[in-house]
Amino acid sequence: MDRPITPIYEFERALDKAALTKEEYELIDYIRYTSVFTQPSLIKDLKRPSKPPLLSVLCQICRKIGSEMPDHFKKVIEWSIEISDHDTKWDAHLICAEALNIDKIPLSPIHGTTLFDVLVVHKELFLGFD
Repeated sequence: MDRPITPIYEFERALDKAALTKEEYELIDYIRYTSVFTQPSLIKDLKRPSKPPLLSVLCQICRKIGSEMPDHFKKVIEWSIEISDHDTKWDAHLICAEALNIDKIPLSPIHGTTLFDVLVVHKELFLGFD
């Protein structure tokens, strides 16, 4: 199954309707602008506490946005489970996914390629050139 491409108009509408807090919106905006990130980079750059973990917060935010675009979010979750090594979903797959190296191995401690999980925003949601 290919990754479900997020319709940008639908995403922007869902983002507006999700009633995010200022801090939640700032996190999404930062991720969409920088494109590549790790949990430590988010903590450092946004000057946030390490608890609760920002990747958990990101999942909560994605559930809020996903509730405003349920058909697409359902497809994303199905894709998330399909690509998982353990048949589990990750709600933040709505906006980002694991970065891969040239050998198509995820950049993550589990795969022995980096100290932290490296994530990248989906191309259609990238705002860095705006």
